[in-house]
Amino acid sequence: MKKFYLSSVLAVALTPFAAQANSVDLTVTGTVVPTSCIPAFAGGNNVDLGRILSGNLSPSAQNNLPPRDITLKIACDAPAAVEIAVTDNRGATKVPGLTFNGRTNDDLYYGLGSTQGVGIGGFGLLVGQPLTDGVSQTFLVRSPANPVWRAPVSGLVSNAPISYSWGPSAATGPAAARLHTFPMKVAASIRPTADLPPTTDEFKLDGSVTFDVFYL
Repeated sequence: MKKFYLSSVLAVALTPFAAQANSVDLTVTGTVVPTSCIPAFAGGNNVDLGRILSGNLSPSAQNNLPPRDITLKIACDAPAAVEIAVTDNRGATKVPGLTFNGRTNDDLYYGLGSTQGVGIGGFGLLVGQPLTDGVSQTFLVRSPANPVWRAPVSGLVSNAPISYSWGPSAATGPAAARLHTFPMKVAASIRPTADLPPTTDEFKLDGSVTFDVFYL
């Protein structure tokens, strides 16, 4: 019994020294990255209105050209809600007083270039049915002066700082999705030819807008 007792005491005495081993660290790393969304126009971002014979244009009335279909697609690597705003890069050439979708409001359309310093016309962006991951949504609008989401009534995409999104309802707000699909129509018009400089040369229509996409 005594021998066993002494061995036990010795073992207890040596235990703290046996616990002193080398150490090793574990490092846990990673990077949190923001959701990335890429906007693009299906079929490209150039809308060609073709060759237009001046003899077929009215000298006294707004000349509406056949609308062209375009679709903005915003692909995200994770579900995200987005907001868009459109800036007119040819605003100085916009002809005032044109009518689009039954509405005459200069903020609702964009410039179409100029000839000899005179604005040629304008074009509106008519709103189609927005989709998120294939599900139909309500088109929504807000502005800095009225930041609450609501359903617009014009059927047109207005100039920035007005901004747009889409979701189940105005009360619910924008919907998050991996793929946002926003179809539109480009509705271009040329002013009465009597208001254009007389010329025998051809002139080019030159509209340009920038779509800015923001994450919500």
